[in-house]
Amino acid sequence: MNSIDKYLVGLDIGGTKTAIITGNEKFEIIKRYEFPTKPKLGFSDFFARLLNYLSEIDSIGAIGVSVGGPLDAEKGIIYNPPHLGWGTVYLLDEMKKHFECPVKIEHDAKAGAIAEFELGAGRGFRNIIFLTLGTGLGAGIIINGEIYRGSSNMAGEVGHIRIAEDGPEVYGKSGSWESYCSGDGIAKLARYLFPDHFSRRTTAQDISKMALSGDEKSAEVLKKSGRYLGIGLATLFDIFDPDRIILGSLSLRLPDIWLEEAKNTLVKEALDAQAVNKVVKSMLGERIGDYAALITAFKALKEARNGT
Repeated sequence: MNSIDKYLVGLDIGGTKTAIITGNEKFEIIKRYEFPTKPKLGFSDFFARLLNYLSEIDSIGAIGVSVGGPLDAEKGIIYNPPHLGWGTVYLLDEMKKHFECPVKIEHDAKAGAIAEFELGAGRGFRNIIFLTLGTGLGAGIIINGEIYRGSSNMAGEVGHIRIAEDGPEVYGKSGSWESYCSGDGIAKLARYLFPDHFSRRTTAQDISKMALSGDEKSAEVLKKSGRYLGIGLATLFDIFDPDRIILGSLSLRLPDIWLEEAKNTLVKEALDAQAVNKVVKSMLGERIGDYAALITAFKALKEARNGT
């Protein structure tokens, strides 16, 4: 059986759940399975469960892993991402111990940017930025049709930018963009602003539901988060002048007041008067993670064929 007859397998590793996607080179998803990541149990526990699920897939032609950073995609090393808390993990080396097929590790934001660029809202443009806006916050930046990686292969960690003088703490820094605008960040922001109203178990999804039900404090949390999203978007527009900024998961899940507040702020903050018209939601929608992982597997196979 040659590589054309074998499956592409994409792994979308998130702080809450991990998805295993089986597909082909036409980016047709044949099968999808999802299981809880449970990062607090440690990497060894997670990896053992992952291998167990992968052992049930026959004829794997290539594996692509999409995971949050910071990470060095070329070396396949994850450097203690805040949404996982695993410390430094040599993920590519671990995968190669168990699989002889091509394996490629990619930052989830970069993988998402490539997926949107080739299959989604970025088609037809040369300069785009994709923001994950999930459990964490990272950016995939494509300049002149090429993914931008930076000198140390870690470009795009926009969630770590300090956006405010104070605020909830994420990844050892209070007031970071991620602490205001990611899923985990919004939950922490709610407790930071109204500690007597929200519990430690309150999630961004809970806050969304409460806001839609008329809870004023939840609405205020989302508006404040939205304002800081707008400030961050304006910063990216002023620095990179992209054709489009494409927003990931939270833009599809949160009430309209969140994005409306962001756009109102963007109009006031960005130099480009048309910037607000260049902000769009992911065209791949809730399946962005699936396609990001699958396209990473395709890149692994392609590089192996080309000997790169």
